[in-house]
Amino acid sequence: MGQDQLPVTISIIGTGTSEGGGVAPTPSGQVATTPGTQPDLIINVITPMMAILVRFVTLFLNTFVGALTAAGVGGPELLGATDFHGVALSGAWLSLSVAGVGLLKNLATVFMRLEGKYPIATGSI
Repeated sequence: MGQDQLPVTISIIGTGTSEGGGVAPTPSGQVATTPGTQPDLIINVITPMMAILVRFVTLFLNTFVGALTAAGVGGPELLGATDFHGVALSGAWLSLSVAGVGLLKNLATVFMRLEGKYPIATGSI
């Protein structure tokens, strides 16, 4: 590692063990040394549920801020409300539905990975 390079923390989804579908036996906090002047990596292992929660909250907040910004630029009528409370509620409901769709997409991704790890014996493969 270069003298002026600080380690970079990366997060991976898993359990930190080889049991239960975890990512190789990589414990949280382990430092992966990189060649040359690249910074070393500090591994942070998070659970699949934490990853889904973080993605849900991030999508909700991004959509909510976008809805409030759109209402501010396009006028409160854009979300069917004339006061800030109404705009905030409309934006929250809109954001919740968008984050709900994102949640379904993320759950589908997780279950597709689980199905690949534990294939169902249907006889078609």
